[in-house]
Order: sequence, then structure tokens, then C-alpha cells
Amino acid sequence: MLDGVLSQPLALIVAPAGAGKTVLLEQWAAVHPDRSFVWLDVTAADNDPSHFAAKLIAALAAVKPHFLDVAAPVATAGGRLGETFLEVLPSRLAKLPDTVVVFDDVHHLTNRSLLDDLERIVEFAPPNIHTVFSTRFDLPLGWSRHRLNGDLVELRSADLAFDTEQSSELLARLCGRRFDAESVNALVARTEGWVAGLQLAAMTLKGRDDPEEFIEQFGGTDRMVADYLTDEVLHVQPRRRRTSLLRMSAFDEMSADLITEVTGEDGAQSWLESLERESMFLVPLDTRREWFRFHHLFRDLLRYHLRAEEPGAESTLLAGAADWYLARADVQRAVEYLLRAREWERALMMVRTRGAEIFERGELRTVIRWMTDLPDSVVHDRLDLLLLLGVLRGLEGQMVAAADPLRRVINDPDATVGQQLVAHAIIACQAWWSPHPEASVDAAIRSLALLEANPGSSTPDLLGITDFESLRTMTLFSGGRAHFLNGDFSEARLWLERATRSEGAGYAPWRISSLGSLALVEAWCGHTNRAEDLALEALAIAEEAGLLTHASTADAHFAESLVATERSEPDRAERSLTEGLARAVPNKRTQLMWIAHLIHAELGGTTTDDIAGVPDGPPPPVVRDRLTAVRQRERRLSGRDALPWAAEPEGQDAPATRFEHTAAALVHQQPQRARALLATDSDTPSEEPLLVVERLILRSWLADVEGRPTAAERRLGKALALAEEHALVDVFLRAGPHVVGQLSRLPGERSAFAERILDRAASALAPAAVSTLSEPLTERELEILACLPSRSTNGELADRFYVSVNTIKTHMVHIYRKLDVPNRSAAIVRAQELGLLR
Repeated sequence: MLDGVLSQPLALIVAPAGAGKTVLLEQWAAVHPDRSFVWLDVTAADNDPSHFAAKLIAALAAVKPHFLDVAAPVATAGGRLGETFLEVLPSRLAKLPDTVVVFDDVHHLTNRSLLDDLERIVEFAPPNIHTVFSTRFDLPLGWSRHRLNGDLVELRSADLAFDTEQSSELLARLCGRRFDAESVNALVARTEGWVAGLQLAAMTLKGRDDPEEFIEQFGGTDRMVADYLTDEVLHVQPRRRRTSLLRMSAFDEMSADLITEVTGEDGAQSWLESLERESMFLVPLDTRREWFRFHHLFRDLLRYHLRAEEPGAESTLLAGAADWYLARADVQRAVEYLLRAREWERALMMVRTRGAEIFERGELRTVIRWMTDLPDSVVHDRLDLLLLLGVLRGLEGQMVAAADPLRRVINDPDATVGQQLVAHAIIACQAWWSPHPEASVDAAIRSLALLEANPGSSTPDLLGITDFESLRTMTLFSGGRAHFLNGDFSEARLWLERATRSEGAGYAPWRISSLGSLALVEAWCGHTNRAEDLALEALAIAEEAGLLTHASTADAHFAESLVATERSEPDRAERSLTEGLARAVPNKRTQLMWIAHLIHAELGGTTTDDIAGVPDGPPPPVVRDRLTAVRQRERRLSGRDALPWAAEPEGQDAPATRFEHTAAALVHQQPQRARALLATDSDTPSEEPLLVVERLILRSWLADVEGRPTAAERRLGKALALAEEHALVDVFLRAGPHVVGQLSRLPGERSAFAERILDRAASALAPAAVSTLSEPLTERELEILACLPSRSTNGELADRFYVSVNTIKTHMVHIYRKLDVPNRSAAIVRAQELGLLR
């Protein structure tokens, strides 16, 4: 039956514990050595999307190394895997050989959002991927369409139940002797073919002289059978072995080294191998037989007896396991064991002092779960724990949830100065999440003032990142971000430069954050060369520190995307944009996501159909200004605009919209209006190269409209010289055909930079014939259109443009609709008629 999934997309195995789901899958995989198998043992820890994504990528990388270099873009809000991850995954899966992906024990997943994402992965998986879900109960997912289409393989309890012939063979192999048909039939009837019950019965029968009497007395439901037979198995074990079984049950997973070090048992490896040979419900976890676990039902019963017979032993064993994992730098498992041992204070100390390792892996949701799972008696009225929870939620981007515990600390008269400093610094970190940058500026100013009023104060050590100098650096780069989002670039640059020079910037994530944010400011203002240097420095540090997938690198990637956009390098811009989104989306850095939304729009995407969706809340002022300008420019360049100031507010002298108002006035032959706007603009002097180039372009355009060619040429020449210094190409394309025409007519020898602008204008600005289209093609649609004569497949186009196949399909639909054609061949003919293709 399972072989059916090799030609179908999905198989579903639903049966209770002990039905043999995992054994069946292992044996099935063993008889198909020609197939690639990816196996994920799902646990409760996988409800953390970051943990699940990392585990899935690692498993897939075993089939194809470097399967996905970008960490899973997991969105904290809603516990999802993230749109970018789900968009990219199908195209990467398509490059694998024919592969079966097994998700075993999926019933451990209670995160409904993550389950929905798993359903989506199946829906969009390429034909070479076959997915198998094994679970104890039906998942809350919609497989009805697959059932109707006949492309779902389903196995249920009845399919896995052993019949008389199979049960007789199993009993004979386990007990070493045959039983008569009547006895076997009776046992099958009472167990209903449940494999674990049969296996437990065989273990008991092996040591009895009266098998018929035992079988005759045997009965009850599955759970009762399991409890009864497990008791029987335990009672026939030698005392020392029984004691060892009870003690080993404390461990979720076990190896010989762990057992020997924690319990002092010698010969643990041979003991484990003998348990496996004797079918003592031991499940191997790797092909080398180094790690094992007990069957869950057997383990639970063993633990019950351990607690009854050796009170206190379980806590001692759990604490020993925590020490074992800690000695191997596995902080996460160590804390999990300490919490099970109810050693709350020791677990909390580990979180405070070693949590930075988990923070740098981007798995703070796990630490937050530990905190929220603590009993109320431990947490009640403890300022240190309130502060720790506020820090965790703040660093994870859960600013609303962080505000309450942090404010409680700030307002508590018993809070120390150090605790107050930490709380204020974390609140100041809200810039990338808060839709109100002016409030973020105020919070940063307050935090910095407190730090400067209490120099060198002792602060509580939380996650290893809340020392005094670290708080100061955090406050400085957070304040710089807030000033930037509020449109004050000079102040932003001042704060961020101080952050890069501060002592706390020795901590890699803070230095990466400071350099990346400064690069973003410089790229925004047109200092593209400096922005690129800063971004490269930030990413080099990230690579050296093993933090390339950390959220702190998002700023540098977006800076690189802005630089590439200004240089009119759309492919490179989109690649960097995708990398940035993969890091900004997981913990919902909404203000950065608005910047990504803007870059996507400036690259030719619509302002309402972003690759990461429209972010929540209002955009920050700097983004709002440019988004408004993008909408106005789309209308102006398509020839469909009304006068923009009649349709939209001027944005209170915001530079991007003011540029568009002036350009629209010139398009509509209103030089007096344009002159008035430029006069207002001259009242705000600027040293930012992008703004200066824009002003020079507009003044050249105005002089040309007014019939002053000498002045027009002089100003355009100045704009060209400054733009070349900073590689600003796209600003000329944004101005449109009139300015490009002026540039092409400039007297004298044409520079290579000017040629670059004219070459880009030829492909980026639609020819005159495009004006006959009711809706012009975007720059990205024109680039895809240019590839259609090559007969490239959608998959090849997706690889070329570094997007998913679904994104290419969406662009193709838009191209066909705008050209009013039914297919690719007709699109090529129509585009040639319009002059869009040679």
C-alpha cells in the first residue's frame, strides 16, 4: 500500500501508539534503496517554527548539501514558518532527486499555524517529492481534495493490525517456539491485532510454562492490555536489570556515554544492544545505533514505577543528564532537563547566563516557553523574573507583550538602578517594531540620559548581554534607527556612528546591527559607496561569528538592496531583498518590512502585492513619503496622471513627493508651479547626494522647459558628475523620458556612466509604443518578456531571477493580461508589434 505514494504526492498513516507505524516506515524505506528518504522524528520542541525549520533544512541537506543556505524565515507572529521560506522551498525541493519525506509522530505538533504551513508545503511540493505523515490521530488539515482526486494513500489501524498468520509468525520469532492456531486466534481476538500488545504478550509468554492458561485469562482494552503486560514484563526481569530499566526511563533519549556518566553503569552499550535484540521496546534513533529511546508507553510505565519505588531518584537523574548536556554545550537540552527536575533556580541561572547562545541561534521562543511554563509560585512578584521575561519578549520583537513586565519593573519602587537601566534600554529597542518612531526616539533619549546619569552602574546579567556598555550600545543603535525612520538622517547618523565606536559594539550582534543600520541610512541618502562598505563589513563580521542567518544582518542586506536599486541593478537588488526578508520576517520587524515593501515597489512590483505581504500597521514617515511618490510616478510615467497635488496631500514638504509634484508640473507645462516648489526646496539645504542630484535634475528640466538650454546643460552636467561619484543611476530613470532625452543630447564626449544610464533607460523605460497599452508593463515584467523568445521554462526563469516558480507564473499572468493575449507565443508576437521586442 505504501508503494502507492511513490507515484502520488501524499500518504497518511493514522493509528494509535504501538500500532507499528514507525517500524513499517523503516522497513518500507529499507526495501527501496534506490530512493532518497528524508526522515523527521517530530517532537514537542518542533512547535517552535525556528527549531522545526532548522531541523527540516538539516534533514534535506543530507540529500543535497547546502540545500538552503538561508535560515528558515520563521514568522514569530502566529508561529508560522514565514512567507519567504514557503515561497522558496518548492523551487529548492524541485532540485532534489526523487525523494520521500517522512514526518513521523506528527501528533506532537499542536501549533495550528505550523500545521497549516505543512499542508501548504504538501500542496506546492514538486512532483519529485512524496510526503508521508505518521500520526496517532487525524490532523486538523484538509485532505478532502486529495481523497477526491485519488492521490492520497491512507493507512489506518485496520491496515496495520496483524492477522492470525502474521501474529503466529511474530510470536514464533519472539518466543522461539510455535503456538497452536487456537491460542493464536484467541490472542489476536483479544488484542485486535495491535502489534504492541502482541509484542508485550510474546515477552511474557517467553518465560511461562503455561501459555494456554495465560492467553485464556488475557483480555481488556488496548490501554489496559499495555498496562497489564508491561507489569508482567517488568516482574520477570532480574532485579538489577529491572532497576536499570526504571532509571533509564528518566531520559528522553539515551546513549551509552550518557548512561555511564549519569548512573555509573558499566557496559551500557552492550546493555542497550541486548535490549534492542530482545525487543524490549527500545527504538534506535540513528543508523549507527548510538542513540535510543524507549517506546513511549513502556517509558511512561517505567517512570510510574520509578517514582513509586525510588522517590527522588528521577530528579537526581534528570539533574545529572542536565550536567552531561551542559558539559557538551547543549544548553537547550540541559535547561529542559533542569525544568523537568524542578530545579527552577538553576534553570533560570542557565537562561540568564547562557541564553545568548540561543538568542544568537534565533530560538528565543523556546526560552520564552520555558519562562511561561514556570509555576506561579516561582514567578510571583519577582522583579528579576519579570525583567527577564520582558527582555526575552523584547529581543524577540514581542514589544506589546514585553511592555507590561518592563513597565512594572520601571514603576516598582524596589527595583534597583541596574534593573531600571535594563528595562529602559529594552523599551528603547522598539524602533524596528513600533509604528511610532517619534515614541521610539523619546524612549532612546530617556534610556541614554539614565545611562549617562549612572555611569558604570552594576546591572543584572541577563543572557550575557545586559552589562552597562552593552545597554549603552543597544540604546545608541536603537535611537539611530528611530531617528532614521522619523526622517532625521543627520541625527540617525550621529547616533549610529557613536554606536559603532562604543565599547559594547565588541559583541558581534550589536556591531552587526550598528553597521547594518548605518549602511541603511547611507544607502537611503545616496552614499552608496560608503553604504556598501559598511554592509560588507557587517556581513563579514557575521560570517566570522557564525551569525549569517541572525536577524541582526537584515539591515545590511536591505542596505545592499537599496544600493543595487540606486545603481539600477534589479537582479542583485532582489537577491539582497530576499535575504533581508528571510531575517526580518521571523520576529516581525515590521518597520524593516515596510522598507522591503518600498524596495519591492521601486523595483517594479506593485505597492499592494509585496513578496512578503503588506506589513501590519502604518508605514514609518520615510517610507510613507517614498511610497506615495512611487504611486505618483507610476501614473506620471504611464501618462495616466492627473495633477498629483489634486489627488494626494503633498506630505508636508517630504522630499520624494515634492520631487514628483515638481516633475508633474513640468510634464503638464506649468513651469511657474515647478519654480515655486523648487524655491521651497532650496530653503532646506542638504549634503545628501541623492537629494542634491534630484534638485539639479529638476532645475535642469525646468530650464529646458523655459527655453534656457545653456543653464539646462550646465545643471544636468553637475547632476551627472555627482551621480557618477556615488553610482546613482536610477534617479535619472525615475525622472523619466524627458530627462533621459536631455542626457542623450548633452554636447561633448559621453562618459561610460552616461552610457550606462542610457542603456538602462532603453530597457527600463517602455518605448513610446507602450503608451497604447491601457496598463504598462513593470520593469520586472519587461525583463521576463525579453526572455520569452528563448523558450526558457518557468523553472529556468525562476532560477535566473532568483524568485519562486509561482512568482514567475504570476508575472506571466500579468503580462498576458496587459498585452491581451492568451499564451506565450502570442505575447512574443504582440510585444514585437509594440516594439518591446526586436
